[in-house]
Amino acid sequence: MRPTAITADKTRATLVITWDDGLISELPFGFLSAWCPCAVCTEQRNASNPRSSTPATPVELEAIQPVGSYAINIVWKDGCRYGIYTWEYLRELDAMQRGMRP
Repeated sequence: MRPTAITADKTRATLVITWDDGLISELPFGFLSAWCPCAVCTEQRNASNPRSSTPATPVELEAIQPVGSYAINIVWKDGCRYGIYTWEYLRELDAMQRGMRP
């Protein structure tokens, strides 16, 4: 399972991923930011209730950078820039957002 296309739709604040199995994931920036896998964000989630919905303030994407052939790094304008989102994790987030088990 690998993406064939990744598009950041800033108008809709959504990351659109087309997968090699035909699935299209549409992940809102706020949802992705709330589930950032970096150590700081994970620690904050574990210290409180996990954030499963979009934050109260809009989340802006600054950049997306490839990480080898297995992930992307998303840089958020609020300062978080260490989240490495593996393909597997992005599929889990898609399933979570759809209300399915990953």
